[in-house]
Amino acid sequence: MGGKRFSVRRVIAALAVVGATAFGAGQALAASEPITTSTGCCSYGKATFTIDRGTTATFQNQDLGPSPHDVFSADSGANNRPLFSSAQINLGQTPVSGTDSLGPGTYRFFCTVHPTQMSAQLVVTPSASPTVGVTILSRKLGPVASSGKLKVKLRGLLASNDVSLTARQGKRKLGSMRGVDLAAGVSRTVRVPLSRAGRNALKRAGSAKVKVTATPPGDQPVSATQRLR
Repeated sequence: MGGKRFSVRRVIAALAVVGATAFGAGQALAASEPITTSTGCCSYGKATFTIDRGTTATFQNQDLGPSPHDVFSADSGANNRPLFSSAQINLGQTPVSGTDSLGPGTYRFFCTVHPTQMSAQLVVTPSASPTVGVTILSRKLGPVASSGKLKVKLRGLLASNDVSLTARQGKRKLGSMRGVDLAAGVSRTVRVPLSRAGRNALKRAGSAKVKVTATPPGDQPVSATQRLR
């Protein structure tokens, strides 16, 4: 009995060591921490866990008893599906799907097996590097001024939702839009609508240096400039 218990504890210790590489380099935890349970039923290892933006979290069930546990987001996303969740497992570990698409913020979760006993929160820290790329595709001043639209290409370096865009000429705001969703690794072309004042300013200009700034919620803004002639 004692030998078996010692062996189980060695397994738990090993999980902490391999957690950062168990699911491949693309899902490595780096400075992130795994979501853990306590060694007895029924609680998570602590009240708050932290991961880096763009990370697929790991769930480690360290409960020595027979009951399985899981991670299930308290909030829903598209199609009323949980923002993130894991499989139900006994002693061991498994990835938490969906955390790589979360923006910076705090998210509540619970165990579906013990919903009234097990709950905690996941904190996603902002990215230290840009999460979107921006390119202004429009080149001709006349078509932009007449149509009132500025053509911009965005690329999701990490999944980013509700990105806002602002176009300026110097300090003058030409136009803006918001609510742009970007999947990781996917490009999207949008047309930023200009205000009437913005269109008139461009119509009066012989050329104009335009700056577009994309701001993902909680992450650093990214800008691109282009001279329209």
